[in-house]
Amino acid sequence: MNHRTQKLFIAVTIVFLLLCLGASAQVGLSPFSGDMTMKPKQGEGMKGKIYFSGNKMRMDMNARGHQSIMINDIASKIVYMVMPEQKMYMEMRAGQGMTPHGPKMPDLKSYDPDHPCAGEPDMTCEKIGTETVNDRSTEKWVFKNAKSGSTTTAWIDRKLHFPVKSVTNDGTEMDLTNIQEGASAASMFEVPAGYRKFDVGAMMGGQAPH
Repeated sequence: MNHRTQKLFIAVTIVFLLLCLGASAQVGLSPFSGDMTMKPKQGEGMKGKIYFSGNKMRMDMNARGHQSIMINDIASKIVYMVMPEQKMYMEMRAGQGMTPHGPKMPDLKSYDPDHPCAGEPDMTCEKIGTETVNDRSTEKWVFKNAKSGSTTTAWIDRKLHFPVKSVTNDGTEMDLTNIQEGASAASMFEVPAGYRKFDVGAMMGGQAPH
């Protein structure tokens, strides 16, 4: 990968990291893994694999033909973006003041399939029905944000308490397929040994790694 392509890939990776920081992942989910696809109405989509185990989440993503891995340590509110091709990683804290641009990631958290708006004072929910989606039994709900007026249709897995599909009013769609129940190895949620920490601030200042 040449210098310019490497810099572009890292910039795209930072954008995906910021989008993931905006998601409200949390503990309380049964461990599982699955293939995730996110398609915005416009712009580039994202394909990858997602893993939940205890208070850790991992997303393997493909951006512009290059692989990156996002590891979210939910308890400590630290997100690591690992770049295998460069053998580097970035570390960021949720809420450290950087604002993501582009499509909002769906909320990656546990929902009560019978009362998904519980604990969400600014949200109202309307149940549409029960459907089988991506080979899973789900409850279909329409969420409406009372402040912004935005809506999201979500199909919440009755067993996992997690949306296996969601579509927002701006056209962003998320699908979770090939779901496998059960915990993943602890090493899946760790930065590989020997990887170099990358300075995000240097990147924003125009420097690229060699």
